[in-house]
Amino acid sequence: MKTLLALVAVVALAGNLIAADEKKKADKPKFTAGSCCDKADKKGEKCPHKCCVEAAKDNKACEKCNKPEKK
Repeated sequence: MKTLLALVAVVALAGNLIAADEKKKADKPKFTAGSCCDKADKKGEKCPHKCCVEAAKDNKACEKCNKPEKK
């Protein structure tokens, strides 16, 4: 019985960790391909431009540097 309870607890914890990881990915702003923010993100860095730093404070992508892609 204790083994079953421990197994249920481990599965519940793992589910929460996976959900938290997915939420972090979803919270990340989307950058336009090739923008300064996109290049910095691919290097694992944050863009140093003043406009991008201000936008990042609000968890957004800079609208000046990350214009919507034309379809």
